[in-house]
Amino acid sequence: MSHLEIDGYSHLASPIHRWDPRVKIASLLLLTFSIVLLKSLAVALLGLASSAAILLISRLPFSYVLQGIKWPLLFLLPFPLILPLTVDGESFFILYGLGFSIEGLEQGLVMMTRGVAAVVLIYPIFGSSPFNTTVHAMRSLGLPEALTQIFLFAYRYLFLLREEFASASRSLASRGFIKGTDAASIRVLGAALGMLFIRSYERSERIYRAMVSKGYGGDLPSADRFRMEGRDLLKALIVLGLALGLQGLDWMVIG
Repeated sequence: MSHLEIDGYSHLASPIHRWDPRVKIASLLLLTFSIVLLKSLAVALLGLASSAAILLISRLPFSYVLQGIKWPLLFLLPFPLILPLTVDGESFFILYGLGFSIEGLEQGLVMMTRGVAAVVLIYPIFGSSPFNTTVHAMRSLGLPEALTQIFLFAYRYLFLLREEFASASRSLASRGFIKGTDAASIRVLGAALGMLFIRSYERSERIYRAMVSKGYGGDLPSADRFRMEGRDLLKALIVLGLALGLQGLDWMVIG
């Protein structure tokens, strides 16, 4: 399965997968906002543990999540390294006259922990239902129709574009082309990319004409029929209680 296919495990059976997508998105986004607002490191770690618990309940493979979380982690790792140098406070380590403050380290760890927890929650939100269903659920929550169609078409044709680029790369390799940084290589790659975009544009025109001929008038009908049940509300109340509990604990710790 490609790492881009965030809904590749939407066929699994779990309480998260069986949750009404509308309620699931609203509830888990609320929990995400609650976590990113935390100021205490101890409570932020509890938020991270909560995210991991929800991921465990969703039965999504940890290896799959780790594959996607490594890039955000590269962005978050510098915070505990840089903030100790920029935030005033008591130094716990001095290197060549530069003091590393405890307060800065704590702030950096809080930011990294909150960020990891938020990224982890993305997978239960978007990975436990087919992407089309998730987007239509977002539309029912108020996402504009234009953005709904942009997300659906972009997700669908991103894979097609990638396959065509791979095909073009194989075609160039079969003709003896070797990637390099010289001017000739750049010209060949530029011509290949230009042709790829021209073909993509022509395909989009053909698809649009075909859709219009079949009655497309600006709206995409959905076969998804959402039905909220009592267990969906119960799950939402549990997550809401968790979000409020984290905020309450954070207020008690910070004062």
